[in-house]
Amino acid sequence: MSVTARIKQKSILKKKLKIDEIINLTGLSYGVSDENFRLIRDEIASHTLLYDETKPARGIELWMDNNDILLSLSLPTSPSEIKMYYDTIAKICNTLKIKKYLRDDEQVNIEDNDKFIKYDEEASIGALEDIKNKTGNAYQRFEIFGIFNPISIGQIELKKINNNLNDFERFLSEIQTYDVYYAAPKVFRKKATNKSIGIYSVPKNVPSVVPIKPYVVLNQIKDIDEWYVMFDKEKTIKYDDFIKSFKEKQYYYDANHVVVLLNEEEVETLVSKYFSEI
Repeated sequence: MSVTARIKQKSILKKKLKIDEIINLTGLSYGVSDENFRLIRDEIASHTLLYDETKPARGIELWMDNNDILLSLSLPTSPSEIKMYYDTIAKICNTLKIKKYLRDDEQVNIEDNDKFIKYDEEASIGALEDIKNKTGNAYQRFEIFGIFNPISIGQIELKKINNNLNDFERFLSEIQTYDVYYAAPKVFRKKATNKSIGIYSVPKNVPSVVPIKPYVVLNQIKDIDEWYVMFDKEKTIKYDDFIKSFKEKQYYYDANHVVVLLNEEEVETLVSKYFSEI
């Protein structure tokens, strides 16, 4: 669920704003998502994400369509990010000396932005309720995209959020400011067997977020035959052996992820016990 604004740069005589100029105008942090929807900071692409470093939520997507400026906001999101979205629209419109823009293809005036803030807050509360309905038992979860990485929401998260946008804002900020490495898979096809293999690289001495059940986000690649963890080159073990060996040492992250921290000795113990050649 999202809302999209289109700002038309109509003037023939005036110089048109470009992506980098718009980013500088907003004063916000920026980056792009990799194939696993993890943020690469300080990079600009055809679709760039804007966000507030002090209150990380879900990010505002910025792109161009010819000379038109487009900004998209994913819902549900935090009250601060909703306000930031409309403040950004107003800032761009004021720079271009225009009052009107298209909100979801309907022409509106920036003077009505306070009304739209309330609309999007109400829509966010409705979306949170929908997530609650879709995660009706302890085994179900719903994935959303935070600005820094995907986040799996289940019963524990829903209790923290409590269908309240301010609590949702605190949750998004807290989970995305942990000093951790968010691991993501690489998928290969083994020529000898024609099997697809997913590999998570987990560094030593770094708190790393890993899934309880490995997966490719959005099912971009389906039917992975085998899952592995790689610590160093040629130091691999099967994913099931990896995750089951850390029940005493893992820390909860979200509904499908835990944080593990491995030193050199622990890695060597795991490899010697469970080594599996890819």
